[in-house]
Amino acid sequence: MHQKIERFIKIYPWYAGLTGDLLFYIAVDTLFLTVVKQLSAAQIVSLSSVSTIACIVLQFPLLWVIRKIGNTASARLGAIFLLLSALLISFGPNYYVIVMGRIFHDMAAVFRSVSFVTLENNLELVDRRQDFIRVRTAANTVYAVLTMLISFVASLMFNMNNYLPMYGCICTCLIGFVLSFFVVDHSGYNRISRKQKSGKVKLQYSKFLVLAIVVYGLFYPLVTSGQSDGKLFIQQQLLQGYDVDATSLIIGAILIVSRIIRVLSNLAFAAIYKRAREKVGVLLPALLGTAIGLMLFGSFIPQIVCKVLVMSAGYVVILFIRDPFRLYIQDVVFENTAKEYHQTLLTMLEFSVKVGTAAMGLGFTFVLLQYPMTVVMAIMFVIAVVEIALSVKLYQLIVTARQAKTAPPA
Repeated sequence: MHQKIERFIKIYPWYAGLTGDLLFYIAVDTLFLTVVKQLSAAQIVSLSSVSTIACIVLQFPLLWVIRKIGNTASARLGAIFLLLSALLISFGPNYYVIVMGRIFHDMAAVFRSVSFVTLENNLELVDRRQDFIRVRTAANTVYAVLTMLISFVASLMFNMNNYLPMYGCICTCLIGFVLSFFVVDHSGYNRISRKQKSGKVKLQYSKFLVLAIVVYGLFYPLVTSGQSDGKLFIQQQLLQGYDVDATSLIIGAILIVSRIIRVLSNLAFAAIYKRAREKVGVLLPALLGTAIGLMLFGSFIPQIVCKVLVMSAGYVVILFIRDPFRLYIQDVVFENTAKEYHQTLLTMLEFSVKVGTAAMGLGFTFVLLQYPMTVVMAIMFVIAVVEIALSVKLYQLIVTARQAKTAPPA
């Protein structure tokens, strides 16, 4: 058993990194959908909205399936769905088939997420629960390095053959599917039985859990919007002082730097978390507010070079904090709840992100119909300030709970 878990720990970062998304495709997605699939801008934008809404509707049925089939089978099913997504998007003859591909992509994320629970369960079997952040950081590093390397070659591959990046995407999905057979939950919590639940108190959504879900559900939609809308915001500002070719080169340089910073953040996070612990939960939202603030207030700088440098710094910070916050929330939630409920809680965390993403996406779309991007960034900054306040409250609850656990009995 010990040897099997040690092998799992070695393979897990590669499984998680290769199945983290549709590698290669995400580097050329809009280009592929426009040039090859002949989709309009409205159709491309709607793909994300339709798939997100579909997964919000399916979230609880998917959780029911996860409970029935267990963590091990869910990891494999997630890998199969990701492969189906790559095939449908690559060879789908029309918009509706491609939408199905995007829905399979989002469902795959739900099933793959239980691999985090599998990791925690297996680590506890060999008395290595403290390595949860380290192994998850290693997985994020694999993904960050792969996406960084792909960003250098994806456009060249697309120019050689429009389908070449998609062939690469399918190959990585196949490798991820093979590796999923090594992602096995060896604990007794692979599939939670009624007998296991009967001896436990029913999950209560305490103030801590509700606040953790809300904080997480605000943070990631803000990060996603900050990354996509922030890039568009910088592009708009650049076009006021540079031509299209120069703007394209500058945006490309910013993206490359941000990818490198993302790799460095994953390499450093385990050490940072070991030293700062719960304070990370306040530091990362504070950095998110700073990043959005830099992009917003940097846009008012009249000198174009300073403007670009300040706004680019904000964009890079967003990539620096993107991965660590997910690890932090998962770790504190797992540490403060019974193992029987980790599948449910992980699904609720991701559900909150989908609801937040859909709400912000629709809200910002309506705002942009009448107002410039500056207004959207200002709204994001206000939400970021609220996020910081909520994160401070969550930090206080975690510290209080930890002190209560360590306090000597009266």
